[in-house]
Amino acid sequence: MELRHLRYFIVVAEQLHFGRAAKLLNISQPPLSNQIKNLEEEMQVQLLIRNNKEVKVTPAGRQFLKAAKKCIADLDKEIALTQRIAQGKEGTLSIGFSGTLSFHLIPTLVKEFKRHYPGVDIHLQQLTTHDQLVGLIHKSIDVGFLVSPVADQRIAILEIFRERFVACLPKHHRLAQNTAVIDVAELCDEHWVLTPRGAGHGYYDAVTALCDAYGFVPKVIQTAQEQQTLVALVAADMGVTVLPHSAQEIKNDQVVYKEIDTDIRKISSMAWNPEHLTDTARHFVRYIETSLNEGTIEHPTEPYRSHKGARRSKRAQVDHDRDTQRHRADRDPDA
Repeated sequence: MELRHLRYFIVVAEQLHFGRAAKLLNISQPPLSNQIKNLEEEMQVQLLIRNNKEVKVTPAGRQFLKAAKKCIADLDKEIALTQRIAQGKEGTLSIGFSGTLSFHLIPTLVKEFKRHYPGVDIHLQQLTTHDQLVGLIHKSIDVGFLVSPVADQRIAILEIFRERFVACLPKHHRLAQNTAVIDVAELCDEHWVLTPRGAGHGYYDAVTALCDAYGFVPKVIQTAQEQQTLVALVAADMGVTVLPHSAQEIKNDQVVYKEIDTDIRKISSMAWNPEHLTDTARHFVRYIETSLNEGTIEHPTEPYRSHKGARRSKRAQVDHDRDTQRHRADRDPDA
C-alpha cells in the first residue's frame, strides 16, 4: 500500500464518482479504477460499491476513509513540522548569557524572537564568558551572549553593542555626593573589587585598560563571579569597582553609581561555534544579524560624551578593538 492509494481512495469516496475524481487527481479514469481495485484486493475488504449508475461507500469503507484522512493529515502535519525544523523555525535553542545582559538585551531579543517563531523552545542559562565558551565547544549551549574579544579561533562572534562604564561607590564615599562625573585617576589609591580574569578576560581587560589609561593598576583585594555580588561587596565597603552602565539596574541603597570620564567601552557580542550549529541556532544567528542590520536591537543609551582623558583612553580602545577584530570570524554561519 502506498500513500497515493490513500489519496486516490479519499477523493473517490468524497466525490462518489470516478470521472470527477480522476479529473481532480489529474489522471485518467481506468488507472484510477485499477488503483482502487488493487487497494481493496490488498486489504481483502470491499471499500466501494460501484455500478453503471452510482458509487457508494461501504461501512468498512467509511471507517477506512476516516483512518485514511487522519493518516494523510498527520503525515502532512509532520512534513510541515520537519520542514520548519530544517528552516530553524521549530526546535530547541539553548542560549547562554552573562552579567547585566539580563537587564535589557536578553529579554528583548527572546521576546521578539518568540513572537516571530513561537515554535522554538528556548532555554536560557546565565554563565560567565569563560563558561559560555566551554559550553559552545562542548555543545551544552547553542549560542552565547558574552563580553568580547574571544581568543578561541573555533568561536565566531558578532558584536552587538558597546556600553560605557560607570563607577560603583559606597554610599558614603568621598566622591559619592557632590561629584557628577568621576575622574578615574581619583580611584587610584582605592581598594577594588572585580570579577576574576578567568571568568572572562574581555570585561577584566577593559577595566584594567581603563585604569592604565589613567596611569595606575587597580588594587584588587576581592573578586566575585557575578556583578550583583560586586555591588554587594561595594555596599559592604570592601572597595570600589567599575561596571557596565546597565548594572545600575542592580538596586542597592548602600551604593552610588557615577559617570566616569572615558571612552573605553564594554563590548557585548553574540558567539557561536560554526561546527556545532543546529538548524534552529543557525536561524537564530541570521535573525540577530538581520535585526542588527535593520537597527531593531535596542542599545543602552549613552548621553554622556565628555572624555577628559580621551587621548590615552582612545589608544587603549584601539588595542581592545584590534583584539576583537583579530578574533572575530568573518565567515557566514553556514560555513
